[in-house]
Amino acid sequence: MPSINKNDIRGEILMKRGLRGAWPSTGGGPGLVLVLVLIGLSCGFAAVARAGGLPPTPWAASGGLRTPRYAETVAWCEALAAVSDQVQLSSFGTSGQGRPLPLVVWDRQGRFTPGRRDGQAVVLLQACIHAGESCGKDAGMELLRDLVEGRFATDHGTALDSVTILFIPIFNADGHERFGPWGRINQNGPLEMGWRTNAANLNLNRDYVKADTPELRAWLGLWRTWRPDFFIDTHSTDGADYQYAVTYSLDPYLGGDPDLTAWIARYEGAMKDQLAADGWPLFPYVTFRRWHDPRSGLRTWAATPRYSQGYAAVRNRPGLLIEAHMLKDYPTRVEATGALVGRTLAWVDAHAGELTALNTAADARAASPAFRAAPFPLRYRAAPDSVQVDFLGVAYEERISAVTGGAHVAFGDRPETWRLWSWPDLEPAATARLPEAYLVPPEWTEVIDRLDWHGVAYRRLAEPVALEVRTWRLDDPRWQERPYEGRHPVSFTAVPLVETRLWPAGTVVVDLAQPAAPLVAHLLEPEAPDALVQWGFFDPVFTRTEYVESYVIEAMIPQLLADNPGWAAELEARKAADPAFAADPGAIRHWFYARTPWYDGRAGIYPVACLDGRGVVDGLPLR
Repeated sequence: MPSINKNDIRGEILMKRGLRGAWPSTGGGPGLVLVLVLIGLSCGFAAVARAGGLPPTPWAASGGLRTPRYAETVAWCEALAAVSDQVQLSSFGTSGQGRPLPLVVWDRQGRFTPGRRDGQAVVLLQACIHAGESCGKDAGMELLRDLVEGRFATDHGTALDSVTILFIPIFNADGHERFGPWGRINQNGPLEMGWRTNAANLNLNRDYVKADTPELRAWLGLWRTWRPDFFIDTHSTDGADYQYAVTYSLDPYLGGDPDLTAWIARYEGAMKDQLAADGWPLFPYVTFRRWHDPRSGLRTWAATPRYSQGYAAVRNRPGLLIEAHMLKDYPTRVEATGALVGRTLAWVDAHAGELTALNTAADARAASPAFRAAPFPLRYRAAPDSVQVDFLGVAYEERISAVTGGAHVAFGDRPETWRLWSWPDLEPAATARLPEAYLVPPEWTEVIDRLDWHGVAYRRLAEPVALEVRTWRLDDPRWQERPYEGRHPVSFTAVPLVETRLWPAGTVVVDLAQPAAPLVAHLLEPEAPDALVQWGFFDPVFTRTEYVESYVIEAMIPQLLADNPGWAAELEARKAADPAFAADPGAIRHWFYARTPWYDGRAGIYPVACLDGRGVVDGLPLR
């Protein structure tokens, strides 16, 4: 059987993008020549550093066609740090397979330690969370070189004196080293690339809340330590073809601070103007109302905190998601990503004092009584109002496959501008009434671990206390059949419940008078889309461990009916309304069993509860 040559499969795309022949042949990967090139480049970096010069990036040295491997990337960063007192290379953690997770800190004054500095903004820039999407890594390395050489100041009119950059060139280090030409079938270059998920096949950009991966837990430690003021995550798209080389997403919804939201809107407008002037027209993240159907119109969405930019939002920080267009050639994608990152850094530098003050105010607002008094949005839906926008598309036609019989879109070369309907705004679809504090029983150690990893402040009860609380009974649980990110998420109906419960010593008291309040609500409100209970952290509460034998309950039924005269009529009404129940002896026995004191009334009750009285919270015996 002949092998399939990926050059042929990609022929139309590659000819369209002017890179026909750029892909390695099926038979050998990069081969000895490319291996020798890699070794030579690594040795060259060290030689240039010893000579006091600045090493070129591997991407630039290849003519923009390839992205470096993990070891080559780290070697280049080491060489840059060796020749510049503005650059420090370290590690912020370790991958599942034991690779150090590299962190490059750039600061004009060589300030490489965490700590708040008046008017100094910390920007966290990360790449390769999806390791096949490497544009941000190469753009970030080019940016560092420009900063050290002084070209950034020439191009942007600022030396970034008010910005400290934390650059993660390779977040998903293990996925990055699943390296080869076949990592992303929809993507046009580079020659070789990494893989989307980590070594355990988990997607780090779905793990920001549940923190199941060592990489994400290390990242949370970095966030706690540095408390960035602005966050940038770099990706490449999937989806349709269009003219934009780069799109973006900014999520002002989940945090919801009005002043910070207004600042983000001003920043967004400035980026559109500046990138357009640079020759990079900018458009929000492209999501058609019907997949692959541009004429269906555009919609938006609020990223929940399982995603990077959604997590930044619930930490009261601007989070920018950059999506380079996967069908543009690799040099174009890197340059477009670098253009948006560079303009963003220059904007943050010019507004650093304002941004840091707004972030501090947003933290204070999240910790305030006014924040807890307002309905807290958990989920969003599209607002009904729509507008028409100009969209820079590409000519396409719908075809019917002679082989599969399916309809599909075939994109052409001709640029077109379309007038599309867009639904750009969102409104709350579900809200929560926030408490003054949440109570988490001490036995739920996996949940408490997550509170620690996220840097959530809490104290513990010093002695047992009986408290009236607000909680929920979680009825009709249904688990997702297929695993999703290593778990089987559960859905349920949350029925509000007020009860008095004895809380043991060691119970965790999470006072919402803290900046992390929006995150805490998304962790512990059961109806939040990324609540830990929906990820399966509280699954044992759905299990009933005691049951009744048929001969036991049958012997009890006559006396139960005699002691409870109204039950007979209730039972007959239930049988009349539900023929399946009436025909099921086991269900009828269970009906009686559920009305006895032996029945487990705690099954399905959410272990976490809400304390609504400020005075009650302040009066608790805490340690």
